Amino acid sequence: MKKLTVLALVALSSASVYAQDIKTIMGANDYNEALNLIKSGEGSLSNEEKAKAYNKVVDLALAKYNKEAQVELSNQVKKENAAYDKEGMYKAAEVALNAAIECDKYDNMPNAKGKVKPKFAKSNAERLGTARANLVNAGQTFYDAKDYSGAATAFGLYVDTNNSKLFNPEQKADQYYTQISYFAALSAYFAKNFTAADKYADIAITDTAYAKDAMALKLSSMQTNMKTQADSLAVAKKLEELYSKYPTNKDVFSSLASLYLGQKKTSEFNALVDKALAADANDYSALIMRGQAYMADSKWENAIADFKKASEVMPTSAPNYIPVVATVGTCYMQLAQDKANVVYTKTKGRIPAAAEKVIIGVYDQAIEYFQKAKNLDTQKQFKNTWAYNLYNCLYRTLGEEDPKTVAAKADLGN
Repeated sequence: MKKLTVLALVALSSASVYAQDIKTIMGANDYNEALNLIKSGEGSLSNEEKAKAYNKVVDLALAKYNKEAQVELSNQVKKENAAYDKEGMYKAAEVALNAAIECDKYDNMPNAKGKVKPKFAKSNAERLGTARANLVNAGQTFYDAKDYSGAATAFGLYVDTNNSKLFNPEQKADQYYTQISYFAALSAYFAKNFTAADKYADIAITDTAYAKDAMALKLSSMQTNMKTQADSLAVAKKLEELYSKYPTNKDVFSSLASLYLGQKKTSEFNALVDKALAADANDYSALIMRGQAYMADSKWENAIADFKKASEVMPTSAPNYIPVVATVGTCYMQLAQDKANVVYTKTKGRIPAAAEKVIIGVYDQAIEYFQKAKNLDTQKQFKNTWAYNLYNCLYRTLGEEDPKTVAAKADLGN
């Protein structure tokens, strides 16, 4: 009996502590204290109490936000420079909005009597409107300071709350939604949060002004996240879905084709490229990808044909135009080396004059394309695609002392 009495006393004591949890939370003096109390006692709180507790966090965070925002506004109106906690203001806005979402979640759950009676949605939606709008300023401030994680959080929260029934119950269109989604994606990408970058890029892609850049962010984020074989397979599936949705997007096509090539999915790669070229024989992205496959197999003449055609039909303004031109030269150079190796093997190291003439002729074609790439690359942005190879070819055909070789060697250091 004594043991049972002790257990009963412990149970009563525990119940008393739990009963005090909500009162303790409601007595918190700042939002961090309130959040810590909620975390420590959340398992003992009812849905109704959780809603009340998170609403208290909204009260405290919003009080901090309003205090700092008033100083900021006064400075703007009076053209003063009174000190205030700008970073703390933005942080409080984020806490208040997240707490309001949690409050709304529990506020729409059955109470102890099994009934749903939301109490806080209307007031929270109304009083947090200004703080939510200020997330855009917060994101810009963090971005300018190169705090890309902070920027991603602020921009991302603006986007996420736009999809919340609490802040946008009728899901009305927001004219800045896709634009801010792009900056959320960009910030997340710079913060190396590639999952978030991928998520927000999906939204930004629907904006014609940001579609191309957003797609580039998405593709890069997806591929950067590949760590294991399972990741690669998952990305391939996502790219297949993306390609079915955007069949004319050359970046998506090239990413999928490159992945197939890297995974040695030859049949899938060939089917993809063949289908593209059947639809358009001048599809330069498909020609480039097939050319890369030929290069991987050392089929230099086939690769030359594809890269040459690609360089003839693609816009000269395309970002990869100069590298494509240089790649034609690379293929010619490799072909010349292969021809020389064949002769070396047959003659045990001596190349007859007739064979040398043929080999030099192939090197000369390589030089032509490397020189063209050099002339186009006025900013030397793609120097790594032509400089050393041009020097190597000139050294082989003209010798070390020829002025053209000397000039090419000088390019290596510039």
